[in-house]
Amino acid sequence: MNDFVVTIDGKKKNLKIRNDNQIEIDGKKLSVEFSKINNYLFLLKVGDKVYEVTTTKSNSEKFNFLVYGRFYEATVRTTLEEKANEFLSQKEKLAHHDNIKAPMPGMILKVNKKVGDKVEIGEPVLILEAMKMENELRSPASGIVKELFVKEGESVEKDTVLLSID
Repeated sequence: MNDFVVTIDGKKKNLKIRNDNQIEIDGKKLSVEFSKINNYLFLLKVGDKVYEVTTTKSNSEKFNFLVYGRFYEATVRTTLEEKANEFLSQKEKLAHHDNIKAPMPGMILKVNKKVGDKVEIGEPVLILEAMKMENELRSPASGIVKELFVKEGESVEKDTVLLSID
């Protein structure tokens, strides 16, 4: 069984594909028939109704649908991907101001951002060399680099604040 969360116009629906002819949307079981006309055009029969659906894929999780002249943009994620996305969104909302600290003593090899640059959660911001290994330090939150406390070639101790993100 494949479990997905489909979001259209901000509304989320839980979709379970039970088999080739049966799906479940928010607990409601539906019998379906699906026919591929070409790579973009499909016929979908749900109960007694037949829908002509044209679709394109925007990226790994975004799809565009045209159903009888009406346009829909949908985000399709597995249940696990949706939970991970919600977790990251919550973490981002809670993290209004973050400092990135040195996890160990070492030397700053590279600073990837400067004050005023936009950063996304998980984006590499610094490279710290410690014990002859390069460690990529990533942003714990999305935001703007507010302050930069180190420069390339500088030695730092454990827990030294390297930069702040607002």
